[in-house]
Amino acid sequence: MKHLKTIFGVLALLAAFSCTKNQSEGNGLVTFDVTNNQNVVDMTRSNVSDYTALPSARDFSITILDASSAQVWTGKISEWDAATVLPAGNYTVKASYGSLEEEGFDKPYFTGTQTFAVKGGETVAVSIPVALGNTIIKISCSDYFNRYYSDYTFKLTRDGAEIATFKKGETKAAFIDGYKIKIEGVLTGELKTYTFEQEYTGLNEATAYTINLDAPNVGGSTITITFNNDVETVELGDYELND
Repeated sequence: MKHLKTIFGVLALLAAFSCTKNQSEGNGLVTFDVTNNQNVVDMTRSNVSDYTALPSARDFSITILDASSAQVWTGKISEWDAATVLPAGNYTVKASYGSLEEEGFDKPYFTGTQTFAVKGGETVAVSIPVALGNTIIKISCSDYFNRYYSDYTFKLTRDGAEIATFKKGETKAAFIDGYKIKIEGVLTGELKTYTFEQEYTGLNEATAYTINLDAPNVGGSTITITFNNDVETVELGDYELND
C-alpha cells in the first residue's frame, strides 16, 4: 500500500509538471474585436458616419497569420469560435470590410492590422484598429449654379468605366480609390447643353473631398470648380445668350 501511495504521488507530480509545461508552451485562446477610427480629413473634421452607415464589428473579415506569415484562419469575426485553441507564439491579424476595388455610394473600405501573442493556458483579447482605406468624393453646386442650369449630371469615371453618377440634387458621397479619378459633367442651360471633364490624381485615403461648382457669369460660357482649395475656371465655349 505504501508503494502504491508513492507511485500515485509521483504520477500526480508528473501531471502537475506536464500541466505547467503545457500552459507555458502549449495552446491558448483568443477573442477579437475592432476599434473603428472613423475620422476623415476635410475642412469640417467630419466622420465616415456623416457619409454612410458604419459596419458593425461582426461584419469585418479577419485573417490570422502566424510568425512565418502562414495563414492560420480566415473568415468573418462572427464566425470565429472563441473556443478555438492556437499554439503559443506570435501572430498578426488583419481586419477588413469592403474592398478598395468596390467603389461608389455607400462603399466604404475599412482596413487595419494588429499583432498579438498567445500564451499557453491563457486567453488574450485582441482589438484591431481599423480606419477608412479609400477616398470620399462629394459634389456641391452653388445656388446660382442650380438656378442657371435647369438640369445637370456629373459622373465619376476612370479609364472609361463609370464609378458613380450624381444627378441634380444628389447629396450622397462616393467612396473611391483616389489614385486617379475623372469628373465628367453634362449641363443643361437655357439655350444649350454643355459638357466638360476634369481629372484628378493622387487623392489621399481617409480624406473627404468636395467638388464645388459655380457659374460666375450670366452667359454660362464658364464655370468654376473649387477642389482641395484650388479654384479652376473651365471654359464651356463662346456661346452667349445674345448670340
